[in-house]
Amino acid sequence: DSDASPGILNFTLSVGSTITSNLTTENYLGVASDTVADNKNVLIDTQGAANPDQSSLTPGQLYYVQTNGTLSTTAGSPSVVAGIATSATTLLITRS
Repeated sequence: DSDASPGILNFTLSVGSTITSNLTTENYLGVASDTVADNKNVLIDTQGAANPDQSSLTPGQLYYVQTNGTLSTTAGSPSVVAGIATSATTLLITRS
């Protein structure tokens, strides 16, 4: 987006739309810090941040980003590390 401020990532995702993933180890930024409605801004927790908005995580377990946007303890294709669970609800964001 040509109107984007430095350090701000602008993109649009419509909830309920078909998502085509372009996930790679190079373009993974982090995890949304909150839920967001269509056409609204959202902050992204990036490397080194602790995202406390998860559920059912196993502390100490490594989690991977799946192409549908979910987290799993099994690597997908491509294999993109999301982070390490520090509790059942907190993910420490790391990089592959």
